[in-house]
Amino acid sequence: MAYYSLEDAIARLPELLAKATEGEEVIITRLDEDLVQLVPAEPRPMTKEEMDRIKANQVIPLKPFDSTALIRQMRDECL
Repeated sequence: MAYYSLEDAIARLPELLAKATEGEEVIITRLDEDLVQLVPAEPRPMTKEEMDRIKANQVIPLKPFDSTALIRQMRDECL
């Protein structure tokens, strides 16, 4: 568990967010009292509208193709 003053937290916010995302407990204090605890957010479930949008924009190839050969061709043609 790591404690940081509000001033330190403001100056080092990206670092503290990274630590919290990795599972470290980060507490921000003000006047030596706990103010905020940073914890990673739980992933939210995908809504029906988001699923419908993904399905509507899904690209399906007209015929099967060899992706390895395509990548090699693109590499060889310097694309």
